[in-house]
Amino acid sequence: MRQDRMLTVAAVIWLVIGFITVLSGHLIFGGVVMLLGFGIFYLRGRGGFNDRSLYEKQVKANIEIKALYEKLKDMNTPLGKAWLGGHKDYKGDCIIFGPNVFWDSIIIGRKGSSIVLRHTMEMNKIVRDEKEEYRFDRLINPAEYEATPERYAIYAGFRLTSVIMLDHLMKLVKDIDSGKDVQVPDNLEEYRFYYHNSSNGWFKDSEDNDVLEADYALNPFRAAVLDADGAEMAAVIPHALNKKGEPIQRAGFELTANGEHFGEIRPFKDREGEGFMAETEDGTYRISIFPAVRKGNISCNYKIERDGKLKAVIAGSPNLIFNDLGRCRNDIVHSYDDDYLVLYAVIEIFILTLHSRFLK
Repeated sequence: MRQDRMLTVAAVIWLVIGFITVLSGHLIFGGVVMLLGFGIFYLRGRGGFNDRSLYEKQVKANIEIKALYEKLKDMNTPLGKAWLGGHKDYKGDCIIFGPNVFWDSIIIGRKGSSIVLRHTMEMNKIVRDEKEEYRFDRLINPAEYEATPERYAIYAGFRLTSVIMLDHLMKLVKDIDSGKDVQVPDNLEEYRFYYHNSSNGWFKDSEDNDVLEADYALNPFRAAVLDADGAEMAAVIPHALNKKGEPIQRAGFELTANGEHFGEIRPFKDREGEGFMAETEDGTYRISIFPAVRKGNISCNYKIERDGKLKAVIAGSPNLIFNDLGRCRNDIVHSYDDDYLVLYAVIEIFILTLHSRFLK
């Protein structure tokens, strides 16, 4: 990730300057400069490169690209099946997924002893034969694309899909290279897409059907989803409010289903991340935050997992301006198990409403 590398270089430069300053006898000033260098290094984020980077992953691997392609070529993904091409940043063959109409592609190439997986929108760097040129004929020019909340939700949804897909591809490549008897899935990223925007108040599916009604307010706090008849299906209720009527997070929240107690939600922070834990009658759900997907302008993003299995990914674009509609909030839900769609929806409403005061 370019930003990660730039911060690392900046940190090293400041540390070297600080060290030279200390050696020259300016102990206090040199110490301050070195502290600044350590601060910049820390701002890269915790964990290794793959933990900090959304758009690029690296795997130490011996498998050749063509052999990896043979393993992956029949797998369906939201960006289509893999094909072999090239990329100006890599020598030799590359595995390519995409592009879709919004220019999303994932490139898998080799650099030295590592296989690199990268999300890109730079079509001019993808090298292809004439027989593959048809893949690039249906690209949408953003400057000519009339943006609406519905279209933007799909656009941002593909950005969200790409970073999740990149992470899952990285794990699949690691397993294949390890020599394990890996069962490559027929479909990677099987999910259903839902979105909600504040211009109409409904959660809709990918075919634009009304599914659930959203009911929310920051002050006094309200986060609920309703059925088509207006009956409350689920809600999140703060245990305590401050003088402004806003939730005190450390006090926790009650989760209700059909007006009855269903579970408790509390914030958490541990070595693996932070977010919320939902202890429910149906099990424990870990709702962990991951970084903003800036390419899609979605900045309040969480994974919902139960027993280590991904159940949904939620994201939000809370501050977008559209012609004729003004400022809109867009919520996105990728559901990997529709049996719990109401839960994902109310969690999305709860989190985006909770953070709306910070996301102006």
